[in-house]
Amino acid sequence: PQAAISLKQGAGRLIRTETDRGVLAICDPRLVDKPYGRRIWQSLPPMRRTREEPEAIAFLAALRLHYEAAEPA
Repeated sequence: PQAAISLKQGAGRLIRTETDRGVLAICDPRLVDKPYGRRIWQSLPPMRRTREEPEAIAFLAALRLHYEAAEPA
């Protein structure tokens, strides 16, 4: 239970408002391979999720463009 609580708290600290952007990378295969990991995965707040590297890279590139466009010239 402590792992689930800590992970949910971390996700909550990353995204606090609707305009916040961030990436929560979980590189532990137990999250999808083990029953307890799947329960933790399902307990996380709603967010876009992927296990596909090209999709993650595209998301990070779009995030970078978002922040570069927001920087004052």
